[in-house]
Amino acid sequence: MPEINAFDSYLVAPSHAESIVTPAYDSVSPEQRRQFADANPDNFINTMRLPEDFSEEVRPTYEQLLTANRNHLQKLLHNGAFTRTPGPSLFIYQLGTQQHLQTGLVCEVSVDDYKNGALKKHENTHSVKEDLLARYQEVVGAASSPICVTYAQDHEIDAYLTGLMQHTPNLDFITDDGEVQRVWQITDSGVQKDIQQLFAKVNATYVTDGHHRAASGLRYAELMRAREKQPDERAPYNQLLVALFPDNQLNLLPFHRCVRDLNGHNVESLLTELSQRFNVTRLEGGDIHEPAAHGEFGMWLDNRWYQLNRKPSDGQSNNPVDSLDVTILQNDIFHPILGITDVRGDNRLGYIAGVSGDAGIDQCCREGWQLIFTCHATSIEQLMAVADAHALMPPKSTYFDPKPRSGIFVRLK
Repeated sequence: MPEINAFDSYLVAPSHAESIVTPAYDSVSPEQRRQFADANPDNFINTMRLPEDFSEEVRPTYEQLLTANRNHLQKLLHNGAFTRTPGPSLFIYQLGTQQHLQTGLVCEVSVDDYKNGALKKHENTHSVKEDLLARYQEVVGAASSPICVTYAQDHEIDAYLTGLMQHTPNLDFITDDGEVQRVWQITDSGVQKDIQQLFAKVNATYVTDGHHRAASGLRYAELMRAREKQPDERAPYNQLLVALFPDNQLNLLPFHRCVRDLNGHNVESLLTELSQRFNVTRLEGGDIHEPAAHGEFGMWLDNRWYQLNRKPSDGQSNNPVDSLDVTILQNDIFHPILGITDVRGDNRLGYIAGVSGDAGIDQCCREGWQLIFTCHATSIEQLMAVADAHALMPPKSTYFDPKPRSGIFVRLK
């Protein structure tokens, strides 16, 4: 378990929280982000703008945008929207809805723990995006979106944090989309030490969301170390801002798939091909089919829903990636039948985040996608098995909801 540490930061002022804290950033499209940012000029989202949020006619350069992001951050830090914490702090952070609440600890861990594998990962990252995020840290100079990390539930940790939550929270508000956000600040050094000792017993930790933020944090740290004559291992640039959540509290949703065409097949020939690998059942009615277990899929084809159940296969792979439903789709359908080999770059393949619900699937139907495959959510056990094996999942394998919001904590670099 990486050593956790308290950190100096800014916390959004209660009177400004509802107007400052952002929507769940990657749950909305660039166009939706643009509209929200334009309609809410004081919101923290205006410190996080990307070129893709702008139309090509008015799109600034990335450097111009970074300068604007930095200027907006400085404005928020000086106009009373945030308050400086009185010394290094840890934070208990609770978020969710009446249907699902999760409670974690926001803290710092060393970038070297990520580099050395103490924070286990399950996704690959792109160097271009790492470069952009590292440049963001260099110019804007702040972190506000905690990297999400999970660990096996520990009842002693649960009990200790629950006891601290009996006090009135420093923040308690509801976002525009109905999500509860509560924060308890911990400044007592003795309590902080107790928490550090409790987490020191945790055997393994896993990155669940924020792989690019972690990788870019390491890249930025290495850049700063090269510049400093005597690098300080406790300097903010050598630390990652993380939120630790126990595995039993996480809510995983699926990523569904949609395909533009049938790769030369007609409906009959496609169903014949699929029947070689799956038991195919035509469903009555028009309700979207939500798979009830791993190895089961829903398929929308020719304005009808089908249920696909994978047939038993010869032999069993020891690679935990091979058992993932998204891998089964790729290996048994997309590659051999639909001719999709590049799951990242083929524009015939699209993704639907489970958080968008039936509306997201209906939207794809209206947009003319000819095939939709609904999936069962990847389990936290599958994620941990992949990470423990030092393997990597295919793109869009997991979706965690809720996600920590940006604009609650600001840690300067």
